[in-house]
Amino acid sequence: MKSNSKLGMIGRGLSCKYRWVILVLLFMTVLIAFIGRLSTSVALDAIGGDLVWSRAQTGFLGGLLMGIFLVSYGFSNVIFSPNIDKYGSKVVLTFSMTGCSFAVFLGAFYGHVYSLFLVSRLLLGLAQGVLFPLATKVIAGWYTADQRGKANSIFMIGAPIGVALAPIIMGPVIHSFNWQLSFYLVAAMGFILVVPIFLFVRDRPFNRDKPVMEKKNIHLKKAFKELLADGDFRLILVGFTTVNTVWWGTSLWVPTYLEQTTGVNISEMAYLAAIPYLGAIFGLLIGTRISEVKGNPNQVIMFSLFMTAVMVGVLTFSPIPGIGMAVLLLTLVFFFGQLSPPLFFTKLQNTIDGDELGSATGLMNGIANTVGVLGPVTVGVVVAISGSYDIGILSISAISLLGLISFKHLLR
Repeated sequence: MKSNSKLGMIGRGLSCKYRWVILVLLFMTVLIAFIGRLSTSVALDAIGGDLVWSRAQTGFLGGLLMGIFLVSYGFSNVIFSPNIDKYGSKVVLTFSMTGCSFAVFLGAFYGHVYSLFLVSRLLLGLAQGVLFPLATKVIAGWYTADQRGKANSIFMIGAPIGVALAPIIMGPVIHSFNWQLSFYLVAAMGFILVVPIFLFVRDRPFNRDKPVMEKKNIHLKKAFKELLADGDFRLILVGFTTVNTVWWGTSLWVPTYLEQTTGVNISEMAYLAAIPYLGAIFGLLIGTRISEVKGNPNQVIMFSLFMTAVMVGVLTFSPIPGIGMAVLLLTLVFFFGQLSPPLFFTKLQNTIDGDELGSATGLMNGIANTVGVLGPVTVGVVVAISGSYDIGILSISAISLLGLISFKHLLR
């Protein structure tokens, strides 16, 4: 009995260490994926120069190039996420990261042809659509209910860190060589990460992640229908959709916004475009803690949406010009905007059965990010019409307020 007890303690100890290895891999996957997502934004001026775009063309064609990713990304969330429940996280994540890297490589190789560049962004969205549903399922399998909020925050900070590192990693390469080489570098990072993903990732401890196929295929449509009919799920969906639309509308345009409104050369001063994302990192870490203390995540979500709208307005109408003030206000925009995302994933993990969690999270994330394309596209269209990047970014404030009103209405 003592021997069995000792072996059990060793097993639990190994499981505890192993889950942190997996969490680090999930963090790295999200980080590299977001560098890939932002690659076009960082290189947009260089891409526009190569393709001889005017400012209006940069606004419209650049916005489409950045935003079209979200269309296939949302589609992938809904259609491909059930494969996580069917085949297991190891197989799906290996294919996903390989596909991400290949798509970024194609973007560089065919970047001189706009239509093919668009295709590479569509492929990138298809490959990345399963990442957040997959991470949600794995964390639910390895962490208890009271540990999941912290674990969600840790893997999700890979997003703002990746976005922050994108200009730091790619900017000097673009400045010293060309934008295509910076894309090849990002692709190489992803291909390297595939190896530890294949070796270590699994759904849950003790090798209990066996595929279950028939059940998921039979009940998938019914599960989606039931979720969409549920008032609590619709509330989560409206809030998460607004947060995503605001996030993509601001984050994809930050490097170009800073260059066009302050005159700074991001290729030479890449760290300036990275600073605002520190606010997002702190927001993700602090939001979960505030929710735990207050015990009311809905209040945190509404506060996040309201303050994001306010700070975007302050950014646009600030009487103090200059790069320093722009960076400070963008940091606050991201801080308030990212207080709430982990709350949506934790809610799902604590209410949805583990065998259905990949599909449920995929539905939420898919719809939210498909609609999220309106963020960068709206900014791009407003810039093209008005000729002003300030007015373009201000449209994000209106989106945040509309989401807040809708969210509050559904609470009644």
